[in-house]
Amino acid sequence: MIKLYRLSTGEDVVGKAVEGDEIYQKVEKPFVLIPMQGQPGQPMTIGFHPYIPYSKDEVIAIKKNNIIAESNPDESILNAYENNTSKIITAKKPKLIT
Repeated sequence: MIKLYRLSTGEDVVGKAVEGDEIYQKVEKPFVLIPMQGQPGQPMTIGFHPYIPYSKDEVIAIKKNNIIAESNPDESILNAYENNTSKIITAKKPKLIT
């Protein structure tokens, strides 16, 4: 199941929760969410960047003591995460031009 974690460092991490132990929560394909200011008058956007980008590991262990909150991501974050981690790109339904 895809989870959203708020860490004690202030980072928001999204990834697939994997079985951990008493000390560590393991997260597969974790991405950190970076709020990015859009153009003036435009809404803020969210950037997805690999968490610990220089690691070759796909599963990262995060100390449970460093997790402040755990939640289910909203639909927009979930869709963006799946687009960033999926090897298959799904086509959107074409709109009719009238």
